[in-house]
Amino acid sequence: MRKLSIININFANDKHITKTMKNKKNIPAMVSWLDVLRVSLYVIACVIVLYAIPKEGKFKYEYQKGSPWKHDNLIAPFNFAIYKSQAEIDAEREAIKKDSKPYFTKDNQVQVSRTEKFEADFNAQLAAFGVSDTVAHAKNKELSVFGSLKNVIYKSLSDVYDNGIIENEQFLTNIEGNPKQDLLVAIQNEGITSQKPKSEIITVKDAYLYVKSDIEKFLNRHQGPDAENSTLWKFTNALNPSQWIAPNLEYDQVTTEKVLNDNLESVSLTRGFVQQGQRIIYQGEVVGEEEFCILESLRRDYEQHNSSGYSYVFLGQSILYVMLFALIFMFLRTFRREIFYQTKYSALILSIITFTIVMTSIVIRYNLISIWLLPFLLLAIIIKTFFDTRTGMFLHIVTCVAVSFLMPNSFEYFTMQFIPGYILLMSYEKLNRRSQAFLTSVICFAMYTIIYVSFELMYTGLPNEINWKNLIVLGLNCIMLLMAYPLIYMFEKVFGLLSDVTLLELADSNRPLLRRLAEEAPGTFQHCMQVANLAEAAIFKIGGNPHLARTGALYHDIGKLAAPMYFTENQVSGINPHDQLDYVKSAEIIINHVIKGVAIAKEYNLPMQVVDFIKTHHGTSKAGYFYAMYKKEHPDEDCDKLFTYPGPRPINKEMAVVMMADSIEAASRSLKKYDTESISTLVENIVNSQISNKQFDNTNLTFKDIDTVKSLLKEKLKNIYHARIEYPK
Repeated sequence: MRKLSIININFANDKHITKTMKNKKNIPAMVSWLDVLRVSLYVIACVIVLYAIPKEGKFKYEYQKGSPWKHDNLIAPFNFAIYKSQAEIDAEREAIKKDSKPYFTKDNQVQVSRTEKFEADFNAQLAAFGVSDTVAHAKNKELSVFGSLKNVIYKSLSDVYDNGIIENEQFLTNIEGNPKQDLLVAIQNEGITSQKPKSEIITVKDAYLYVKSDIEKFLNRHQGPDAENSTLWKFTNALNPSQWIAPNLEYDQVTTEKVLNDNLESVSLTRGFVQQGQRIIYQGEVVGEEEFCILESLRRDYEQHNSSGYSYVFLGQSILYVMLFALIFMFLRTFRREIFYQTKYSALILSIITFTIVMTSIVIRYNLISIWLLPFLLLAIIIKTFFDTRTGMFLHIVTCVAVSFLMPNSFEYFTMQFIPGYILLMSYEKLNRRSQAFLTSVICFAMYTIIYVSFELMYTGLPNEINWKNLIVLGLNCIMLLMAYPLIYMFEKVFGLLSDVTLLELADSNRPLLRRLAEEAPGTFQHCMQVANLAEAAIFKIGGNPHLARTGALYHDIGKLAAPMYFTENQVSGINPHDQLDYVKSAEIIINHVIKGVAIAKEYNLPMQVVDFIKTHHGTSKAGYFYAMYKKEHPDEDCDKLFTYPGPRPINKEMAVVMMADSIEAASRSLKKYDTESISTLVENIVNSQISNKQFDNTNLTFKDIDTVKSLLKEKLKNIYHARIEYPK
């Protein structure tokens, strides 16, 4: 028998289904409508995928750099340009950035205003020292020393302003901050742009030192170094050159960046040309760097060129993807009917697969990120969490194929995703421990690394040519697998599913409802704990979900909270309230603990999968004691309906085992003698009675499973009630 870990369906519409089953005429209409709905889900998913994938022709050749060309001789089918690799384009752009020059705007008015300031200051100092302006500007061959000084300063100022003065050196770098010495600077002056070496541009401080140096040289030539008390020395010392100097070059950031961007955009994406009919590569020839670049260019143009036949490309894509979704449909309908006939499960599976394909298509179409950053294996983790290994494996393979259709190197991508996914599904247990999520990421990264290195060695044959930086991308991919926890929680809420993490949380005895049960009905609480232990051990033995069985068993009798003293395990005073009631009323109270339990469970927002255990743990059996007593007094009366539980009967292994464990654990408390024979007889009688009443007909239990459960329950009960030695007083 196949083993399913799926958390099974609920009975929210039990009454509607029961009513419909009685009306045979309504069955075909209901089935037909549901079939249309299920098929519609697959059609919608397929349409979304076909709309999202790129409508481009597929290059039919597979090749790798460093590998022999395994196809026939390749001749250019049309004219195409040879595109540069991204590395070449990046290198050219980096070179442009390094050679980029800063742009400045020259303000001529600064020189005029500062020269006028100099002349005014100089004349004022002449007047202050009593030097005649006429003498200072004498026109004979022997110019006045003051007139010569004025000419020196004027020429010095003209030199620095002609070269250009900037505020500071931070603008004497290119846009990348490169302070190289041979950098050219562009100067815009009255609509004309000229270029100067960086070395000819000076700062305000340098300009001041330049003028000051010329003044000192003049003074040394005419008075000598010891003439500190001369009138000329005092005159020059009173001058302040800093008042005559200001920056006349203003950095133009807008123009600088615009020119750089224009240069970057002008970088050619191609280098060379291949004509139609020209040989590209021969069969068996190694695909070198140049051949690889030409093949990539051909592939790029081929897919765009082939897209002109849009209708045929779309037809081919439609056939392939319709076949893939049809495979999923047939697999689930044939081998996983429990999943197929639950619309929400089909919706979950289709939404995950569709989202994976669509996201991959978007990344490829717009080149948003590396395709290796997409956490593809999340699909396998989520499917395995909610369903079983075989289902997860089939869906993983189909999705790998569907996504590989979109990739340049389909085989490489398929291998990179299939092998880690296979190992993950074979070794992965459901996420019920935090450490397991981390371990899963580590295992996936190890597998990615091994496969990537293997491909690189196979293609290049040289370990030193392996691009180890790609492992960083794969590592980030594996880290993103940790998103499985929040995604699983989201899918639980949206699709009404249960993961083992949630089941473990619900099975915590400190949960509010279980604490209330322990305080208000302690006997029932102990009974539920014993049933949970028995059911968990039995399901673990025959295959199933032990966490689901344990959680369902812990909550199966919470309806007894409505009237705890009417159940013998909670009667500690020896008073039995049923002694004051007739058999029908007593049976009604006992049977009502199922109905009350469902109401309490909904009040505490328990998942429907757990509520189903409350509904099914008695199935459609009878309240045996009161039925027998009433029948004894009314042998001819048809009273079965008054003493029968509302059901429904169990529909999976977990519910069936909880029913067995519940009945056997409760009955074992009334045994007068605990030995192998009495316990064995008790277990056999109860289980055989349930089988004869067809309580397990809706489950996938086999007779072998039932025998295994019976043997285990016998052993467990013997261990619980084993005899102890009597200690001396």
